Amino acid sequence: RANTEYEYEHLEMFDDAERRALTLSTLAGLATTVGGLVAVSKKPDARSLALLLGVAIGVMTTLSFVELYVRNVLEHGVVSVTIATACGGAVYASLTPFLPNPDAHVNAAQDKKNGDKESDALVGGLSKPRLLRLGILMSIAMTLHNLPEGFAVACASFTDVGPTMAFAIGMHNIPEGIITAAPVYAATGSRTRAVMLATVSGLSEPVGALIALKFMKPYLTPKRLEHLLAATGGIMVAVCALELWPEAKKCGHNDSMYRGIVLGSALMLLTLYMGA
Repeated sequence: RANTEYEYEHLEMFDDAERRALTLSTLAGLATTVGGLVAVSKKPDARSLALLLGVAIGVMTTLSFVELYVRNVLEHGVVSVTIATACGGAVYASLTPFLPNPDAHVNAAQDKKNGDKESDALVGGLSKPRLLRLGILMSIAMTLHNLPEGFAVACASFTDVGPTMAFAIGMHNIPEGIITAAPVYAATGSRTRAVMLATVSGLSEPVGALIALKFMKPYLTPKRLEHLLAATGGIMVAVCALELWPEAKKCGHNDSMYRGIVLGSALMLLTLYMGA
């Protein structure tokens, strides 16, 4: 029996901490499924989408500043943490031009349909193949974007901030699921395909976590981990500034966006207070 237990322990691929990291990253990634279900059940109007994006901005920026920056500064010094945060934001900003940009296809269709209304340009003004291509491009972009998020959740899971990080990333994955599933649903009429594509894009987060656990974990010291989390905060702020904020502004309902930011910030502060 002792030999059997020994063999079982060595057959286990992951220890408890690693299983926790994979669980948190999977739950955060599956939030795209929630967004996909929202997209195929009832198409969100511009006002509700602005509110949702605002909540995501409030959640992510508050977590990044309060927990990943200020707390790190108090524990490890302002210079190194600020450099790590700036490097994280700079890395994401430098990678952004290489990600697929579905807006280019939408704009091209709008140019060809000058007489159409904006709502027609997003549905009637785009052929079904173009809508499907837009959905696939969004899925590719979100998959690439979610890989480093999985890495971030995996790193954070070894600290007290792990569940909070997973919650914040999950919050902003909901609108990502919406913008991935909506054009696919409009193109194919298939709720199943739309939700599946949104889900697949989110499941790249546990893949990123797996990469981090198997290839990066041996090199992570507590100090390196804290600086990686600071860099993650920089990435999250860059996502808000370069992606979520412009998309929320395009909705044309700034009042809803600002209400969402306040609500998201308050929700995140309450979460951090309860977890302190």
